[in-house]
Amino acid sequence: MNVKNIIEVLFHSTSSPLTQKDLNHVLGDNKIKLEDIVEDINEEYENSGKGLVIEKISGGYQLLSKKEYHFYIEKLLKETKKPRFSSAAMETLSIIAYKQPVTRIEIEHIRGVDSSGVIKNLLDKGLIAIKGRDENLGRALLYKTTPMFLELFGIDSLKDLPTLEELTELMEEGSQSTVIQDEN
Repeated sequence: MNVKNIIEVLFHSTSSPLTQKDLNHVLGDNKIKLEDIVEDINEEYENSGKGLVIEKISGGYQLLSKKEYHFYIEKLLKETKKPRFSSAAMETLSIIAYKQPVTRIEIEHIRGVDSSGVIKNLLDKGLIAIKGRDENLGRALLYKTTPMFLELFGIDSLKDLPTLEELTELMEEGSQSTVIQDEN
């Protein structure tokens, strides 16, 4: 059987990123490099004008529709599948993403309010996990983001998060576009 075809079928059969470890397990062969096969498949997709692309996400590769086709998918589904988060959950998730590993006390110090309920909710959803314990007095739990967080936000690693400067710019642009829309 053609290995490239097998890998392509695997991409179509899973909604999670496919890793080199997954491939080695399925094929029983660690000589085949997933990255090389992905490059070949993406080249074929591009040359044939397909609306699909394989992107690196959360330490693996995932078959996705190209961004220019998302409008049609959303129109078909009439709703996005991404969960909505409260502002408290987004604040807490942002703090953990940028400062991890971080304790509940540090999160609450930054937010200025009790965050234990929000943290529990994020733990239950699998977006954060306990990394260990702080070495300081009290040995508080340390929290970190999970691969599910990376997958949900469509990034490969925490290095892909916008810098604080970029975030500030995005927030300013967003508030300016809101002001412009309000004037019309």
